[in-house]
Amino acid sequence: MNVNTSEERLLAELKELVDRTSELLQWGNLTVNEACQRIRQTRARAEALIPKQMCLYQRIYGARFRRLFEQFVLPRQSQPQHNWHKPY
Repeated sequence: MNVNTSEERLLAELKELVDRTSELLQWGNLTVNEACQRIRQTRARAEALIPKQMCLYQRIYGARFRRLFEQFVLPRQSQPQHNWHKPY
């Protein structure tokens, strides 16, 4: 497959964007609202980059973000928040 340089740049930008969002969902201390906002922002940027491929984007990355959200973001919200600086 022969992909031109501008397409390669778009795909590299998309990959970086999706990877960063995935890392934030997995390792960031995002609230449910912050995580949802980040997913929406990532989708909006992807739509600007690859408007004709959004169905494929949604199937691949929508499922990925949903899994990460359910696996990492939601459980963190149910854990008690500790104030490690509170003197006992």
